[in-house]
Amino acid sequence: MNMKRSPIGLVAAIAGLAMLAMTAAGCHRLVAPPGETAVLIFPDHQTATKVAQMVKEKGMLGAIAALGETAKAHPILAGTYVKVLSSDDYSVEVIVTRGPYKGLHGYVLKDAVK
Repeated sequence: MNMKRSPIGLVAAIAGLAMLAMTAAGCHRLVAPPGETAVLIFPDHQTATKVAQMVKEKGMLGAIAALGETAKAHPILAGTYVKVLSSDDYSVEVIVTRGPYKGLHGYVLKDAVK
């Protein structure tokens, strides 16, 4: 019996294997809040935890306004690939694995990683 393989089936299989490899490698993406295009990466755990607690109590605008210049956060485009190093109730420790900020280490709010 002679079976021909569909090129679409082959592409789908390759895409599936690529997705499986990324998941197995621990690749995650940053997810911005609704209406935003970037995620803030904070330089230290204390700042990220403080912002997370303020967001929970006052909402995002209150948290950003209250922190002012003390938050030396880097805005990173949503969809950027990161590796999760650790997490707790409020924040996730990540390192950027692709793009112009590759190698950047920091902390994001818990909901910012998928």
